[in-house]
Amino acid sequence: MQDLLPADRGRTDDRDPAQAAATAMTRTVATAPADARQEPSSTPHESADMVMHQAVGIVMALGRLPAHQARSVLTEVSQRADISPLRIAGLLTAWTSCGELNLGIRMALEEAIRSQRRATRPTGPAAD
Repeated sequence: MQDLLPADRGRTDDRDPAQAAATAMTRTVATAPADARQEPSSTPHESADMVMHQAVGIVMALGRLPAHQARSVLTEVSQRADISPLRIAGLLTAWTSCGELNLGIRMALEEAIRSQRRATRPTGPAAD
């Protein structure tokens, strides 16, 4: 049964998500009928923005945070892991479909979400 799957199917390495998407698009276009082939309408910049927006949404859902705090979480995880924010965003969006995320990034994500939640909690009794 494994012989029927493409060679790179199920691979869990840390390939660049944008590169993986481009490879998948190339394979799809190459196997599509000639009359169905169209050039992708999005530029690399637009693709990067879409990946970032998706990652912000993922963090918003995970941490029940507003968008500005979710962006702060992505920035904090990026700094802790010493990886670009776009790369972190790509790993998070890939995580939703494959279910695998590097343990260090997962721990940094959990801690960043916790720190954002702490920042929004009232620190003392409400003043009258």
